[in-house]
Amino acid sequence: MTIQDWKRSLYALLALPAYAAGPQARRWLAARLLGLTGSGSPPRPLAAGGLALLAWPFAVLTWFLVWRIATYGLFWDPAGAGSSWGGPSLIGAWIVHFFCALGMAVPAMWLLRPLTTAQAAAASMGETRRSTT
Repeated sequence: MTIQDWKRSLYALLALPAYAAGPQARRWLAARLLGLTGSGSPPRPLAAGGLALLAWPFAVLTWFLVWRIATYGLFWDPAGAGSSWGGPSLIGAWIVHFFCALGMAVPAMWLLRPLTTAQAAAASMGETRRSTT
């Protein structure tokens, strides 16, 4: 997972609300997070909306897992520790849950690569290319 994968997941999370904000917001989001610039071909808003809707659950899953694992110790209940995966210690449970979350986040980010590229291409400017800045 690279920083570009994290930017793609953030883009997928924000693309659906940006779809409602208009084409200028979509172009700005694609340029800012994905570094994509347009070729001048016409946007395809219906295709972009469908792809944004398809990518959004994967982005929500990724960011939910990050948040949940980062805050796992805050919700620790020693009474139920014996039945927790990796329990009865907090560190054991955290490690097991971390690797389970990693097993879900990596495939979700892998699926976001083509989805976000296609969505940005359809939403903002047709065929896209990576900017040099």
